[in-house]
Amino acid sequence: MQGLNTTPLHGHAALFGVYGMLGIGLMLVCLRALNPEQHWREGWLKFSFWAMNIGLLAMCVLSLLPVGLMQTWASVDQGYWYARSTEFMQQPVMQTLRWLRAPGDTLFAIGAIVLVAFVFTIRPRKSVG
Repeated sequence: MQGLNTTPLHGHAALFGVYGMLGIGLMLVCLRALNPEQHWREGWLKFSFWAMNIGLLAMCVLSLLPVGLMQTWASVDQGYWYARSTEFMQQPVMQTLRWLRAPGDTLFAIGAIVLVAFVFTIRPRKSVG
């Protein structure tokens, strides 16, 4: 249902999958083309890839999807206004589900930091002469 937490669920998962990974892949292809002989620490890239994807999955499955489904059920039973109301969103179970987003977000952020660190460790070739 649009306008509930199913909307950011779709936005986060779909846009990162389409544009985020595409952008990261293009960046890595360009960096490789700039210096093909450069030795890369592929372990950093593997960790970054899995951390960002598992973090995004955790954020979606542990927080956004359950909150969105609960809002959908509430909107069917009592109306859309209720599903977006403070009364509904401040229930203890909703507070817990919002906090469950933090582990996935943290893992995703760590993966992004490792990717940025990897990019800054690449050194250009020194020209002779």
